[in-house]
Parts: sequence; structure tokens; C-alpha cells
Amino acid sequence: MQLLAARKKISLSKAFTALGLSVVADTMEFLEIPLFAIPVIGDIPNAAIVSALYTITRNKKSTALNLIKFIPVVGSIIPVYTITTLMWMYAESRRQDMKFI
Repeated sequence: MQLLAARKKISLSKAFTALGLSVVADTMEFLEIPLFAIPVIGDIPNAAIVSALYTITRNKKSTALNLIKFIPVVGSIIPVYTITTLMWMYAESRRQDMKFI
């Protein structure tokens, strides 16, 4: 009967790697690093961060919400990466009864 309940558990290192990447990316965006201020060139790091977070989390909902960063003014103000990563960590902890939050 245990074959039916085989779920993939997420590791703490994976969760904190995603959270660290999110906090650093949101901090750089908030501090208005000059690279992010250039309209088209500033979207390249955002695309790389969104794809890296998807590679780590494999969560389509978080990835869809991360696309808010491509909206010019709103994306710079809201720490979207950190919020979506915390949402993912919370959802995974509830689903797997893990206590890492």
C-alpha cells in the first residue's frame, strides 16, 4: 500500500537555495542596479532568474507569478521572487508535512 503514497520530498538545501536566489534577485532589483534599468537588456537577467527558479522549484504557479517582474513599474516595487518562493515553500511543507518554515 505504500506504493500509492510515493511522493517526492523536497530537500532543505533546495528550498533555501531558491529562497537565497530570490532574496538576492529582489534586492538587486530594488536597489536599481543599472543593468536592470535598461528596458530590453534588463529583461535578460529577469528571464534567467525566472528560469532558474523554475528549474529549482518545478512549480508552474510560481513561475507564472514571477512573470510580474516583466511589468515595468510594478515589477520593480514588489519583491515577487521572494513572495512566490515563500508561497512554494509553504505549499510544499503543507503537502509533505515538513517543518522547514
